[in-house]
Amino acid sequence: MKKNFFWLIIGALIGYQLILHTVPTLKILFGFALIIGIHELGHAIAAILVGVEVKRFSIGIGPGISFKVPFLNKLILSPFVIGGFVEIDEESAAQKSFWKKFFISVNGMVANVLLAIALLVIWGADFLKAVLLSLKIWLWGWPLTIQAFTSGQATANDMSGPIGIGEMLTSTTYEYIMMLALINLAVAMFNLLPLPPLDGGRILVHVVEKIFGAKRANKFNSIMTIVGVMLLIALMIFVTGNDLQKLFFKH
Repeated sequence: MKKNFFWLIIGALIGYQLILHTVPTLKILFGFALIIGIHELGHAIAAILVGVEVKRFSIGIGPGISFKVPFLNKLILSPFVIGGFVEIDEESAAQKSFWKKFFISVNGMVANVLLAIALLVIWGADFLKAVLLSLKIWLWGWPLTIQAFTSGQATANDMSGPIGIGEMLTSTTYEYIMMLALINLAVAMFNLLPLPPLDGGRILVHVVEKIFGAKRANKFNSIMTIVGVMLLIALMIFVTGNDLQKLFFKH
């Protein structure tokens, strides 16, 4: 009897620890999947609306489970939810007008903003205030961020990567829905940067193509993609190092 009671206590303690660690993990995975999934879905829906085929749609990067679904064709779900992509028929997209290309490129950000508005309303914000706040953060976020850094109100240590974002989603200081909304807006804001492969960079390439033609736009895209990828890798290394420093040297 005592032996069974002992193992019951041990089992309860193990179960409690699993729940403590499982719930935060699920909150992080759900948050990343929702933010990335809605962004890529915005691109996919826009492509379908202008008559461009969607070949593959992935939430997460790397190997995962694939499904055959209508409109999106091949849907891939990967546990590595730090990224995602939508593969469209590039030849068909290249034949579309400037405004249709712009529509495809901008709608990932628009989807994040719309989700943020919905989350803020669910959280309890007034609808009009939620709309105005979301648009302000999306469209004026970078000028406000630069102003905060130049005025000394923010430092490089305030920047966070995936680890820091995961901590925000499991923080007891802020409500989960509010954090989801703000991170959605941060993703939309970040994608405004005019660097391929970000959405702002794609829009910039469309503008260059409209003014100077497809040939020069392709050269511009090739050069800017290399620069953009290098800068994004450097930024990822920096913010990840920053996250680890804050994680292990909190005090």
